[in-house]
Amino acid sequence: MNARHQEIARCLFRESNDALFIFDPRDHRVVDVNPAGLRLTGYEKDAVCALGLRDLFTSGEPDELLRLVDAYRRTGYFHSREGYFLARAFGNALPVNVSVSRIHTAPDPLGLVVARDVSERIKAQEALRESEDRYRGLVEAAQIIIFGVNSLGACSSLNPAFEAVTGWTREAWLGRPFADLVHPDDRGVTNEAFAQSLRGEAVPPFELRIGSATGGEVIVEILYAVRQSRGGDVTVSGSARDVTERRRAEDALRRTETLRRAKEAAEAADRAKSEFLGNVSHEIRTPMTAILGFTGLLLDDERIRALPEDLLDYLRTIRRNGDHLLALINDILDLTRIEVGKLRVNRAPCSPAVVVGDVADSMRPRAEAKGLALTVEVAPGAPLRIVTDAVRLRQILINLVSNAIKFTDEGSVRVRVAADQDDDGTGRVVRFEVIDTGVGLSEVEMGHLFERFYTSDARTTRDSGAGIGLPISRRLAELLGGRISVRSQAGAGSVFTLTLPAAEVTEVEVEVEAEGLATPVETIASEPMTGRVLLAEDNESIRRYLAFRLGQSGLDVSIACNGREAVDAALAARDDGRPFDWILMDVQMPVLDGYEATRLLRLDDYQGPIIALTAYAVPENRDGRLRFGCDEHIPKPVDWNRLVAVLRALQKRD
Repeated sequence: MNARHQEIARCLFRESNDALFIFDPRDHRVVDVNPAGLRLTGYEKDAVCALGLRDLFTSGEPDELLRLVDAYRRTGYFHSREGYFLARAFGNALPVNVSVSRIHTAPDPLGLVVARDVSERIKAQEALRESEDRYRGLVEAAQIIIFGVNSLGACSSLNPAFEAVTGWTREAWLGRPFADLVHPDDRGVTNEAFAQSLRGEAVPPFELRIGSATGGEVIVEILYAVRQSRGGDVTVSGSARDVTERRRAEDALRRTETLRRAKEAAEAADRAKSEFLGNVSHEIRTPMTAILGFTGLLLDDERIRALPEDLLDYLRTIRRNGDHLLALINDILDLTRIEVGKLRVNRAPCSPAVVVGDVADSMRPRAEAKGLALTVEVAPGAPLRIVTDAVRLRQILINLVSNAIKFTDEGSVRVRVAADQDDDGTGRVVRFEVIDTGVGLSEVEMGHLFERFYTSDARTTRDSGAGIGLPISRRLAELLGGRISVRSQAGAGSVFTLTLPAAEVTEVEVEVEAEGLATPVETIASEPMTGRVLLAEDNESIRRYLAFRLGQSGLDVSIACNGREAVDAALAARDDGRPFDWILMDVQMPVLDGYEATRLLRLDDYQGPIIALTAYAVPENRDGRLRFGCDEHIPKPVDWNRLVAVLRALQKRD
């Protein structure tokens, strides 16, 4: 299978609306599952891959699962059989249509179970079946309307079923025009059918709506209408049956199908959006790795630091704008993940004071560059610890403080942490206030402030940003169970307030905590290292940058320009008794991509650490990369401190 066919197969696996479970035929344990399988079961991927087919699938017949497995063993194929149920994390098992086939992979074949959700169709069929059962009961109980209409169109005879179906008494309509019973929109076809019958012509069955005694409508099917003549009197006799429930069931089935198609279209749009963002992220992050990396190397070089200040400022400007572009990419990805409900919130105990202090330390250089004072105030009674997502809390505060500095030309920016009562006075909250002495906001501006891509008026257009930081911050605050509000007046500064739940409030104590929020210090990354590393990267600029930094740290670096070269080099080094201590594996490479290269290495029992490098910085994809055999994941642009920390951690583990 060539690379294009492999990519098509992977896309079909990822984007299929049916649940796909790849299993080991030796013990029937699931080894991989596509996103549709996770959606239908409600399980995390690791949980599904810890299960076997007997855990996932059940049947009303005791030997059905055995038949499924035996069919695979005998023929390698088991086509479209219903009567199976798929286990779910929450709620009842899901009825599915199951197909099983053999995948001819090397060295051993794998099995594939395709499970299609048929619950909506079954519900609709049951509704239709119930309607038909009711109709059959009516027929068996003679609930067929038998009617007669004279040549003038008046009702001449009606049987008791007319009363049961319409609710009218027969006496109320005998002698009255039959057309008065019919819905105005159906009278034309009714009159034409009556005229045909009077001429002795055959009338095919048709439906019409008639009014009921309750003011509603009943849909009846005219089964036949024939001309009869007795003693010179001409009448049209016929029969009709009530099909109201059947039509409702069919309408429900059509609506269900329409909803299913709309749901599939929405899911396809979400996948397309995620794929588009992933591609855009990759195309921007790849060159950003080189831009930010080499700019950092220049700024760290003593020869460059000896240049005139204006040239150094040019380099700092490149780095600053590169960081801004990277932050913008991250914001767009965050906003999209929030919209499709894929942003994860990881709550854990943390110190509000430590978080705020970390934010102030990171933003202080920017404030000092504008001559602004950036201060932190922790009010008496502020909680020592709260349970929240510290990373997202820091992201919100960075946005608020950054905006305050951006729109303040003189004076100060103050961050205050305090405890307070919630709105209904039944609980405690922690309040983060970002107070500035900047240009302030008008009432109109405050009304649009949290709209996506809204930027302030002409006073701040020069540096107004993309208009997504505040909308993201508000959505993040809501995900954390809090809210953001603003008080401001044009020309008199602004106060942005973030309020979050606080389970407990105690007196503030002076303490030093390591909450995992601080960036690894330079001294850790600059300490010499020893070992051999294989760098598999097709981009020449990133290759040069990482090879230089790795070599500068004391590591022996070997290069592979594609996945095939990486596999060959890694296996050759292992077989020679000098295995690499690490492999840095770019995910997207020609000839053989990082996924397939990693898979082949693990199939060959390669035990060394493999670290995925990718510009697809969507967190939801991390588990998939690790599942292919990688030990860790580093997004691009590569954070040097994080890379060193991962290298050291994997080295200690071995």
